[in-house]
Amino acid sequence: MAVTVATLVDGLRQRAAALAPGNRHAAVVQALPLGPGSRLLVVEFAGRRLLVGQSRAGLATLAEAAAE
Repeated sequence: MAVTVATLVDGLRQRAAALAPGNRHAAVVQALPLGPGSRLLVVEFAGRRLLVGQSRAGLATLAEAAAE
């Protein structure tokens, strides 16, 4: 059974939303659509902000910075 990247991201978003705001381990801070099947995501995780590229081919971490 193939799982799409969008399904994984949506699952992550749902799990993060289910946690109490003070206990979140990961959160999608912003999503910017780039075209069909691709977007940029800013994900906050473990005190870091990750810029993640999402496409039909998968996910790739593009940059990392300290969370504000």
